[in-house]
Parts: sequence; C-alpha cells; structure tokens
Amino acid sequence: MSDAQLQALQMNFVQMLLVFSFTIVAILAIKTVISKMVRALCDRKDRASDYDEPSTPS
Repeated sequence: MSDAQLQALQMNFVQMLLVFSFTIVAILAIKTVISKMVRALCDRKDRASDYDEPSTPS
C-alpha cells in the first residue's frame, strides 16, 4: 500500500468517525428535546385535568 493510499484511508476513517460522533450527538439532542416536550405536554394535561375535574381524594 502506498503512502497516498494510506493517507486517503486515514482521511476516510477520520471523516467516518466525525460523521458517527455527530450522528450520536444529534440523536441524543433530539431524544432530549422530545422527552422534554413530552414531559411539558404531560404536565400541561395534568394541570388541565386538575382544573376541569378534581381528582378523587386519596
């Protein structure tokens, strides 16, 4: 394998690593945003149901 081929292979590897890490970060960020949105929606639903009809006393 020549030096140029080795360098090209290395560049490909680095590029793949960058894309891979960026994808993981993006997925984590999206999951965090979605879970926050879901939690906010659930909180709003709980509050709305509390105002509409008082829950049965425990």
